[in-house]
Amino acid sequence: MLPSTQHNAPQPIWLFGGIFSALVAVIVAAIGAHGPMAPTTPALQHLLATASLFHLTHSLALIQFSQWRSQNAQRTAWPAVLFILGMLGFVGSLYVMVFSGLKIPGVITPIGGAFLILAWLIWGVQSLRTAPKPA
Repeated sequence: MLPSTQHNAPQPIWLFGGIFSALVAVIVAAIGAHGPMAPTTPALQHLLATASLFHLTHSLALIQFSQWRSQNAQRTAWPAVLFILGMLGFVGSLYVMVFSGLKIPGVITPIGGAFLILAWLIWGVQSLRTAPKPA
């Protein structure tokens, strides 16, 4: 079962996960832009830019989800889990392709992307269910 709390403090595990993920996103982007491992082809530079954008965006989403869930503790934490799995699959596979040159099996990247889509979908449905009912 996923963690649940009944108070209005941010969910520490999701908050830390989002902050740590954002830290990693900035470090990897800096290495990719300035370090000896910087991609040398336009295609790899595009992959890195895409990975960096998705990584930082979904890290911030995870941070925001921890805040939202502190107000809605009765809602499932599945969006947070799916954000993490999605970042690992989608972003992680792009980083591996950029920095190692390995061709990741084609199924990992789209599965990671599907997890990200599902996270947003579930969170959206949850937010509709928690919205105040019109009088």
